[in-house]
Amino acid sequence: MMDSIARRNRPASEPEQRPANAAPFRAQPTTVEETGIGFGQLTDLCIKTIYQGGRITARDIADRLSLPFAGVIEPVLSFLKREKFVEVVGAGGLSEQQYQYSLSDRGNERAVEALERNQYVGPAPVPFTDYVEVAREQSIRSLSVDSEGVSEALADLVMTETTRSLVGPAVNSGRTILLYGEPGNGKSSIAKGIRRMLKGQVLIPYAVDVNGQIIRIFDQRVHQPVESESFERRRNDAVGIAPERRHDTRWVICQRPLIMAGGELTLRDLELKYSPQSHFYIAPIQMRSNGGVLVIDDLGRQLVRPQELLNRWILPMEGRVDYLSLLNGETIEVPFELLLVFSPNIPPSELGDEAFFRRIRHKIEVGDPDETSYLEILRRACEQHSIPYADAAGRYLIERFYRPKHRPLRGVHPRDIVDLLLDISSFQKREPEFTPEWIDLACASYFIDDDAIKSHGPTAARAA
Repeated sequence: MMDSIARRNRPASEPEQRPANAAPFRAQPTTVEETGIGFGQLTDLCIKTIYQGGRITARDIADRLSLPFAGVIEPVLSFLKREKFVEVVGAGGLSEQQYQYSLSDRGNERAVEALERNQYVGPAPVPFTDYVEVAREQSIRSLSVDSEGVSEALADLVMTETTRSLVGPAVNSGRTILLYGEPGNGKSSIAKGIRRMLKGQVLIPYAVDVNGQIIRIFDQRVHQPVESESFERRRNDAVGIAPERRHDTRWVICQRPLIMAGGELTLRDLELKYSPQSHFYIAPIQMRSNGGVLVIDDLGRQLVRPQELLNRWILPMEGRVDYLSLLNGETIEVPFELLLVFSPNIPPSELGDEAFFRRIRHKIEVGDPDETSYLEILRRACEQHSIPYADAAGRYLIERFYRPKHRPLRGVHPRDIVDLLLDISSFQKREPEFTPEWIDLACASYFIDDDAIKSHGPTAARAA
């Protein structure tokens, strides 16, 4: 048994064998012991899977649990047959994998008991210790970002050279980043660009097992598989693939994740979420972000005070570990191997004190564009929608709607103004034009004059 456990724990992919950007390799278990979870938990999963599927083949059971039939599912089904929990009710062929199974009356009772313990049905969980090992192996800190990668990732953004030159070293350090500045100047776009700088693939488990408690991690909304699940299974079944080189399909090979949490974020979202109905846990956003990027967007607009939210990150930022609590009072130490990016729309001085911001190594101001940059953003926005751009019309826009009002240029304005041109053209059933006449129409709908704000303020509203 010790040999089989050692074989499961061995990475099976020394650095010189693994391509530079490939995810860590974890071999498919070949025995029940190598799965790293208890036999009782496997029998419960099998019974719940049959209960959910009705008449189901052994191969389908193996596929749904993401475990091989030979050596793992076969002995579990043999035990269930011997104990009269399941019955063979048909066969789609001569192979044992094509035998169809259903639950006996005794098996239905056992399924109800198993579902009362937890209602998790799906790929078998991986041991928490394996998850910790993999999370550290594919840490953000192991990556190297160069100037070429930065330029490629930010090619669609217009920004000052100072800002661009600061982003690369910040990402390369793997440490927390603060992107601050007025709203509408591209902080969120830069955060998305950071994700594109992070090359390589990561392993994400469907779920992990912590002493019999299941935590679901894989989230199809944020984890993008590189290959489909069926592809991995076909690859594992391919002739000539040695068992020790078959991928453990309880792990999904994904792109590095990007999670953007905005004004809806609460402190509860940073803790394990337990469902009293299903009796298993959902991983918090930072656990689902491991190996990738977590952006706290619109910091300061959450219902929770920003100081409370920021204080929640102090220990993970410094120690690269987070502490999460289970309902039974047990605390688990979870790797914090991700790039954390704060993106507030209010001045940093209103968010925290100097002591906190010392813990954030890289602080990058994303300021208003100058006129040249603004016009370039405007040109690109027109080009994207096949609207002929005229530099004279762009300068008319600045002279007419910005300079007299001392209105600051914002990086988001060109996109919004062009969208309004498209709305006008759709209504008038004409091709959009970038001319003073069309600009006047769009800006009349877009900007609110200071005089209008004053005349329609609270006092005026009460008088009315």
